[in-house]
Amino acid sequence: MDALKPDDPQWVGPYRIEGRLGEGGMGSVFLGTSPGGRKVAVKLIKRELAAAPQFRQRFAREVEAARRVGGFHTAQVVDADPEAASPWLVTAFIAGPNLHEVVAADGPLSADAVLRLGAGLAEGLAAIHKSDLVHRDLKPGNVILAEDGPRIIDFGIARAVDASSLTATGTVIGTYTYMSPEQIRADRAGPASDVFSLGSVLAFAATGQAPFDAPTLIEVVQRILDQPPALDGVDDRLRPVLAACLAKDPAARPSVGDLPALFAGGPAAPADPRVPSAPQDGTLVLTTPPRQPSYAPTAPAESPAPPAFGPPPAGPTVPAAPTPGRPSRRALLIGGAGATAAVAVGAVALLRSKGDPDDAKGADGGNSPSPSASSSAEPSAGSSAGPSETYVALEGIESVRALAFSTDGTSLCATGNNAVCRWDLATREATPAHIGTPEFLQPTLISRDLKYVVRAEKTDVRVWNTSTGKTVRTFAGPKNTKDQDGWPTGLAISADSATVAVTSSRGLHLWNVADGSSKAVLGGFDGGPVAFRSDGLVLAAGSPLATRAPNGAPMNTVKDGEAAELVVFSPDGQVLAYVHRDDTVRVWNTDSAEEVVKLDPEESMMHAIAFHPGGRLLATGGQGGLACVWDTVTGRRTAKFTCPNSVEALAFSPDGKTLATGLMSAVDFGGTNTVLLWKLP
Repeated sequence: MDALKPDDPQWVGPYRIEGRLGEGGMGSVFLGTSPGGRKVAVKLIKRELAAAPQFRQRFAREVEAARRVGGFHTAQVVDADPEAASPWLVTAFIAGPNLHEVVAADGPLSADAVLRLGAGLAEGLAAIHKSDLVHRDLKPGNVILAEDGPRIIDFGIARAVDASSLTATGTVIGTYTYMSPEQIRADRAGPASDVFSLGSVLAFAATGQAPFDAPTLIEVVQRILDQPPALDGVDDRLRPVLAACLAKDPAARPSVGDLPALFAGGPAAPADPRVPSAPQDGTLVLTTPPRQPSYAPTAPAESPAPPAFGPPPAGPTVPAAPTPGRPSRRALLIGGAGATAAVAVGAVALLRSKGDPDDAKGADGGNSPSPSASSSAEPSAGSSAGPSETYVALEGIESVRALAFSTDGTSLCATGNNAVCRWDLATREATPAHIGTPEFLQPTLISRDLKYVVRAEKTDVRVWNTSTGKTVRTFAGPKNTKDQDGWPTGLAISADSATVAVTSSRGLHLWNVADGSSKAVLGGFDGGPVAFRSDGLVLAAGSPLATRAPNGAPMNTVKDGEAAELVVFSPDGQVLAYVHRDDTVRVWNTDSAEEVVKLDPEESMMHAIAFHPGGRLLATGGQGGLACVWDTVTGRRTAKFTCPNSVEALAFSPDGKTLATGLMSAVDFGGTNTVLLWKLP
């Protein structure tokens, strides 16, 4: 336990805070004392995370789910307050070192102790899975070796954060060294994923190193996906069950219910008292000398068939998620993440429901109708348009950050955290390609010709080929910056895909895609959004927002543009629309330099806006899951579509008859149906 910092709280709810137990991307963990004098672990969530819409509702539901987890081998949730200024969660305090600390200090456990540890952890996982939950971050640091047996800790708050489009630094989605192949591939991580992580944890306990350990993250990922585990020196009684747990195919792993019998092959009494079933004292006794980690390459495994990234056999359904197996090598191009062992593609995903009803519920947690049932179209003036037709869901990607139709309307392209997917709209066949995994949620777009994905990564900007998933160009931003200084706030690519524009606190930077050269650097404004007019002759950029010549020179300043967060030109370039910080949308005439109309979508945290190809209609989408279509002349809403979660991207088909919405997560839990096509009235 560490001493409290000067700004740490003295009390959290009714719990007196005594010291620090740890800190992470989501908040801090303190040792506390209950009013009755019991020791508890108090997890205090960062206030900025709690400011995200829907966080508190999701947090409350996750707490209630965690309360259901019983069993002797988990830390019980005893209290929580999702409505506090900084939400908090309290669990029983389990005294004792964690597995990582014990092995690091005293060396690997004996084979007998590992067998007993495995039986105890399997019992804990069974209790978690019985509540329709999955831990998803089982690692040595989350296993406490208490005097009365092992306990699994640290679960219960992940989905609340995972469900928010956050840009908080330092957040991770588990620990790569102990992740399952399906987690790394961003496939559905069910109970079998926890079994794989359990195998890795027990291999660490038996040998002192993780079975897929390597000097760099890239090598760790490659070993988990492609190579057999390093189980040299593992006792013969342990090796078969660990190898079974570490099978690449989830279906080939034993179930949690089968594990206790498999671990029963050890002797009745443990030789190592560090994992006792009925402790006689608290002494930790070394039975095996410490071992130094070895990074010698292991022999390559026989590679299973590549996953089915293409369409499934002919049938009425759209393509399913990639099947387990070894992905193409581009899945290992983690794009800038190799220098760190913690990649932030969301928050620490410690707990995930196998059939989470939240994914089909509204923001209020109630049984909201499905998107097709709750969608509606509102007639415009003089129109008799009725309810919208049922949406069509396209499968193939787990989250969406950007969308674009091809100019002929035959295909649609979307990109998410670590993949890009193209659909043939005639057959709905999907062709996914893996690209690098980002550390943070930053501006992302797809070029109009669907050739490139462009994404900000800290201060840099990276360009990928959408067909191959290969990096085409990297534009280097300023180095050695602090507190996100110089990180892009706006990102745009010209209609001819020749020029990338970036705004940041360092000004406006224009790059040539063909050769990577810098075309212009212009200071004088602090960040803001950026967009190209279709002809490439005018930019809207900066804070305050202003129209600018191709070289960045200012032309007209946009009214209230100092609060602009997103901006887009109409197809003819005569008007531009931007999202104001107050979550209204302002439409501005570029010729008269006057505001045309102000739209109020009644939606917090607007994430996307897009013009209809006709130029008069504008679509908006945001955190609450509403996608709306507006008449920019009358200011009236002409259609509303209710989605199951946050709308991250929007695109109109070239014929103007279809609106595509890209979602933060799939309609079905664990699925890949994150793109919905809506027919306009």
